[in-house]
Amino acid sequence: MKNRVRDTILRRSALIISLILILGAIALLRIITTHKDVEDVAEIDLPLIETLTRIETNQLEQSINFERAVRYANDKNQTSLNEQNFRIADSTFRYLAKVVDEDLIAAEEQVSNAFNLTKQESQKSSLRVLLLYVKKLEVDHTSYENAAFVVLDLLEEGRNEEALILADKVEVDEDQFNKQIEGVLMRHEIFTENLMKEVEREEVISMELVATLTLIFVIFALIAVYTFSYRIWRPLEDIRDGAEKLGAGQFDKKIKLRSNSITEDIVESFNTMADKLQKAQSDIDKFINFSYRTAHDLKAPIKNMKSLLGMLDRDKISSSHYDTVLNNARRSAVKLETTVNALIEFNKIREQLGTKKENLQFDSVLKDAVGNLVVQIKDSNAKIRKDFSACPTLFYPREHLRTILQNLLSNAIKYRDPDKDLLIDIKSTTANGRTILFVRDNGLGFDSIKHGEEMIKPFVRLHTHTEGTGLGMHIINTILTYHKGTLKVESAPKKGAKFTLQLN
Repeated sequence: MKNRVRDTILRRSALIISLILILGAIALLRIITTHKDVEDVAEIDLPLIETLTRIETNQLEQSINFERAVRYANDKNQTSLNEQNFRIADSTFRYLAKVVDEDLIAAEEQVSNAFNLTKQESQKSSLRVLLLYVKKLEVDHTSYENAAFVVLDLLEEGRNEEALILADKVEVDEDQFNKQIEGVLMRHEIFTENLMKEVEREEVISMELVATLTLIFVIFALIAVYTFSYRIWRPLEDIRDGAEKLGAGQFDKKIKLRSNSITEDIVESFNTMADKLQKAQSDIDKFINFSYRTAHDLKAPIKNMKSLLGMLDRDKISSSHYDTVLNNARRSAVKLETTVNALIEFNKIREQLGTKKENLQFDSVLKDAVGNLVVQIKDSNAKIRKDFSACPTLFYPREHLRTILQNLLSNAIKYRDPDKDLLIDIKSTTANGRTILFVRDNGLGFDSIKHGEEMIKPFVRLHTHTEGTGLGMHIINTILTYHKGTLKVESAPKKGAKFTLQLN
């Protein structure tokens, strides 16, 4: 039988574990996603800030070197050192101009890559504006550089007056460009701040989601545990009440099984135990009754023998009377021996009730039974007709079937009608998957309506004109009951008897 309590506990435990795993997986996924968002921010933010900062620094260095070049150019005719300083400032400016150009291109690529990587529309919008500003920086820087190169070339040629006029405009453009770089850095800082706020918002949402799922899970788990406990507790209360009634000897009280009860196997086992206890109590009652009847049946011959033996002890008894008393004592001893042998046979049958079943041929077992009664059958001139065509075989203990057939044949012979030849019909068939055995005789018969239940009790004899123990039918009924079979008797005085035995 399936253990439904165990299976239900395993299913509920698996469900709770699954929910814990799902909750953990969601929390882990959200943590990984948040961590990935932070990495994305760092991947976009740090290189771009580094590049823009480098552009700003180099641009300031450009401005300083441009101013130096203009100042030294005005004084280069005075000393050779000024000439040398002009050359250094000029070459440094040109080198830094190239570096700034390269950094501006790198910045544009970084913003473009960030624009392509991000999936949120708000971030795309910010990056789109930032990209336009970086491209404008490139254009403005190129314009500024070209104007500065013209000034430096004029200074190289010694056309200082023309150069100084253009230098003022270059310095204005230079200041404007530096402000643009600061504006781009500010916009990038705003973008980064917004991006971090978005990441923080996602993190808060993740925590709220995990907290909500945890709360739902706890509520669900509490409900599941309560309902599960209730579904176990109620049947266990019923089992406790049933155990108390069982202890009080109320073996017929069964526990009603609740619909969809997970303790169905426990309740069924308890009810089965109650059935077995009821049967055991019934067997005990039968055994007590059997013991009482046995004692009663043995009491008469023992008392008779005791009385007869007392008579033999008297000196005045005549020889003729002595022989009569002795013969009566012998008959009592034979009766006592017969009863004791019958009791031994009955106890032997009870001990062998658990004998292993085997495939039997009805005809073969009948031959064994007839062989044990061959003298009685011959003396009674009995005729036995058999028909096992409808059901030739049976799965049954051989000794049990032989005992049943032998007792039925023996009873038919004992209680035959002296006015007619004894005829015994034996037939087997099946009905609803069960094996049925019919045994009919044309003997003296009896009133089965009046004595039907009484005849299966131990030591009951409905006819006293012949010797017997009154245990034959009781033995048959004991065997049938053990195999969950039944016995039905139909009989009337002088009309024989018909026995219908459902063997299994």
